[in-house]
Amino acid sequence: MRISAFMIAAALTLPVSAAESFLVPMHTPTPVFPAELIKTRYAGKVRAQLWIKSDGQVREVRAIESGHPQLTEAVEQTLRQWRYKPWIGTVGAPPLATITVPVIFGSHGYRRFNTEVTVGLGKIRCGYLNHEVKSARQDSPKEPLSKINVFSYTGQALFGSHVAQCQKNPTRRYVDYLPENVRNAL
Repeated sequence: MRISAFMIAAALTLPVSAAESFLVPMHTPTPVFPAELIKTRYAGKVRAQLWIKSDGQVREVRAIESGHPQLTEAVEQTLRQWRYKPWIGTVGAPPLATITVPVIFGSHGYRRFNTEVTVGLGKIRCGYLNHEVKSARQDSPKEPLSKINVFSYTGQALFGSHVAQCQKNPTRRYVDYLPENVRNAL
């Protein structure tokens, strides 16, 4: 049976993986939408990877996907300022954590263009998802919905948790780490 978009979205309710449960955000400013891109009504997205040290400081930020160099610069500059609660000495916590953060500039959905900057999966509006689904169905009707960025990002966030759990418990079944509604559908 194929997993529906609804079931994938429902999987967002999974608990944070053990590898990330110690990450407690303390200071996470939002990138500023570059004025030049607002004037030209340029909407785009950046997916950034952060390496966070156990003292809570961000060691490195790198854009791994970007629609425009100015968006890349805005995201990298701002995310370098992010701070987390230190986890030095926390049992089982690594000295360095890596996370991936999507940042959407001028998200579509409820208006054709806006100056909103959305950081992280948890803040993406349904209007943006609806826009992505509509665009995907028009541009690539034969492609599965799992190719849509929001679902792809969600899957990537979940995969890390599943891999970590299966590495810790190799005799368990993969499905044991899925939400109950997804397990029941499989």
